[in-house]
Amino acid sequence: MVIFVSSFVLLQFISCSKSDDIESAQNLISKELKSITNLKQDLLLYDGLQLEIDAAKKDLIELSKIEKKQSRFWDNILNVDENIYFNANDKSSESINADLTKLYSRLRENCEANNIRFEKVVSNNSFSGFGESAQESDTKYGFGLSSYDGFWPSFSKTEAKLLGVQGEIISTIIEYLGNSSDEKYAITLLGISREPVGKEDSQHIADDKISDPNYEHKLVRYGDKIKSYAFSISFQSHTSHARSFINQLRSPFLVRDFKVTRSSGLDDLSNTVDETSPFGEKTVQISKQLPIVKDVESRFTLLIEYVYEIDRDFQDFVIEKFRELDVDKDILNLFLEETGNAKLSANIQKNLKKP
Repeated sequence: MVIFVSSFVLLQFISCSKSDDIESAQNLISKELKSITNLKQDLLLYDGLQLEIDAAKKDLIELSKIEKKQSRFWDNILNVDENIYFNANDKSSESINADLTKLYSRLRENCEANNIRFEKVVSNNSFSGFGESAQESDTKYGFGLSSYDGFWPSFSKTEAKLLGVQGEIISTIIEYLGNSSDEKYAITLLGISREPVGKEDSQHIADDKISDPNYEHKLVRYGDKIKSYAFSISFQSHTSHARSFINQLRSPFLVRDFKVTRSSGLDDLSNTVDETSPFGEKTVQISKQLPIVKDVESRFTLLIEYVYEIDRDFQDFVIEKFRELDVDKDILNLFLEETGNAKLSANIQKNLKKP
């Protein structure tokens, strides 16, 4: 009997102990299942992440191609090989004055040799009598630099250099205009105006300054990022001359505005024509005024922009935008390769945040 009781108690103790172990195991399993459920919910946040990464890489490649095209576009606009600014030398006040004196002579000789005339003006002191026309005289022409024909102010070195650049740009414009002329029909140069290059030039530019108050809104110039000079030229000629002139204005020249005014004279001619009545009545004669074109010349005015500096430092841009970010090396290299800037990889990575 004692043995039976002892065995029962022992079995009961073992049973209770195992029940506690089973309950503990069940609680542990339940806790782990809950953790697994929470992990699955967290993983749902990253569902499709690889698809988004692939899409982002595709967008990056497309943006890289756009940047590459933009870089080529602005390089073509700047046209460093033919850009006068990049080949300009520093000048003193004395040297620029001597250069301008030579420039006047060269431009006037060029115009004379290429059948380019200057606008005629009628003198207010001229007297016309016995049916004679008033006396005409050639305008003293300075090609946008008339203030310095016989007058030599003291320019700073920077201003002297830039004025020399503008002088060479104007010389090129006149050369293109001369190339557009022919022996049969002359081109009449009506005016050239420009922007001042500095403080001293602003004080003396006078009537050679561009008069249109809104011309800057028509330029591609953009703060310190795109720098340029604007020029306005007006001339009277045939359409073929103007077409030839414009065709020569390749980068860094940009035509930003173009106006045409018919300068031909029109005479009214009375002409009688027959007109039939819509009501079946007899034909009536109606007198109409028909124009006769005596001259086919027009006045052309062009706003020309000359781009001389474009700030598109790709390396500094990338470093500035990504300096504080954890940038994936492979993604960065892909971006640089697609934009045509793979050679900048080492320098850029030196300045980026280390992972």
